Amino acid sequence: MNLHGNQFKPGQEKPGLRIGRMATYTALIVIAAVVYHFFQIGKIQPLLAPTPTPTLSAASYLEQGQVFFDAGQLDDAISAYKQAAQLDPKNAALLTELARIQTYSSDLLITDADRTARLRDALTSISRAIQLAPDVSQEYAIQALVLDWSADPTLVSADQAQTLLAQANEAAVHAIQLQPQNPLALAFQAEVLADQLNWSQALGIGAEAVSLEPGSMDVHRAYAKVLETSGDYNGAIQEYLQAIQINPNLPFLYISLGVNYRFRPHLTPEDEAVDIGRALDAYATAARLNPLNPLPYLSIAGTYANEGEFFAAELNAQTALKLDPSNADIYGRLGLIYYHARNFEGSIPVLKCAVLGCSAAENAEGTRLTGKNLSIAGVPLSPTTISYYYTYGEALAYYSQCSEAEKIFTQIRASPWDDPTVEAILEDGEAVCRNPPTATPPVLTPSP
Repeated sequence: MNLHGNQFKPGQEKPGLRIGRMATYTALIVIAAVVYHFFQIGKIQPLLAPTPTPTLSAASYLEQGQVFFDAGQLDDAISAYKQAAQLDPKNAALLTELARIQTYSSDLLITDADRTARLRDALTSISRAIQLAPDVSQEYAIQALVLDWSADPTLVSADQAQTLLAQANEAAVHAIQLQPQNPLALAFQAEVLADQLNWSQALGIGAEAVSLEPGSMDVHRAYAKVLETSGDYNGAIQEYLQAIQINPNLPFLYISLGVNYRFRPHLTPEDEAVDIGRALDAYATAARLNPLNPLPYLSIAGTYANEGEFFAAELNAQTALKLDPSNADIYGRLGLIYYHARNFEGSIPVLKCAVLGCSAAENAEGTRLTGKNLSIAGVPLSPTTISYYYTYGEALAYYSQCSEAEKIFTQIRASPWDDPTVEAILEDGEAVCRNPPTATPPVLTPSP
């Protein structure tokens, strides 16, 4: 083969030039190796790679948290405040606000365990704040709030509740000593005194707090709680409405407002019907503000059930279960509604999931409502769950499952929450087992 064209003639290269070029090549190879090594260990990042540290400042997260709280998105607010606290861990005021929101958010949780855990988080937050700045009145005011809510008798024993209330009062007193006319400290002290059944002092201090800071949601909410626990539902409703006017986006305010509409006395059935409608409207607003939270739907379901409108009650309880299909407490509430709707046989497997837990194969109702195969862990026996237990035992007795019913009755009797009313229900179930009935089970008095 002939190749046409100019013939390539290599020329002579000077030795010095060859050595210099080799040194340059060697240096480039070494530099490339070093750069590659730095890429491998992460010391050098690609030009457009995302930064490994947060781009938002603590102030930005704090602002986000405030916006989320004002919009009623309490879980998002908590997340933002936690992010801010990570970036600014010595900011006591930030931790104080986090504790306040954590406490209020506990009112939107369903189970005793979840509420206890959230309040424990709040106590941790406010304790850290006080360690950082031990002479700030506002921190002790929030500590009083956290301790007071932690003293809920459905969450702790009577002795523990009294201890926590005493600590809450001490915190409020210290806050007032640091700032004698701190309206928040006065408001929360009034709430503590009401829980200690010191009505006259609580009402006076609560009214004083409102007069000092009429534009505070917290102050009106606390005074509303004082009025509510003293039985003045009319006054409580007005205070909750004032709090809502200041911040109309907080779901827990609407839940509390609905409770007061349901329980205030009425002179006529017509007045009662109007207030039931108002309560349902308040719960519906809470659901609209926080559509992924099952609690407003359970409040609606409980209201309808108490009115004997079990179809509407079932629909709302089922909606709640779809939102949180692994929550055993919701199975308990749904099971009670089935039982009171005289769907006795259908209530047994649902209540079993709540009380004892159930496998995915046993959880037919959960599968039907959610399309998921879910195993459920039962809820512990407590003042808020005892109705699930005795209703389940009663239903078992009427369907001749007496050995299982007796296990439930024994467990209830061994608990601190057995009382004469509950004991009468247990004795009725045992009597049924001795003399099997020909009629359907009795409808037990529903919980409010």
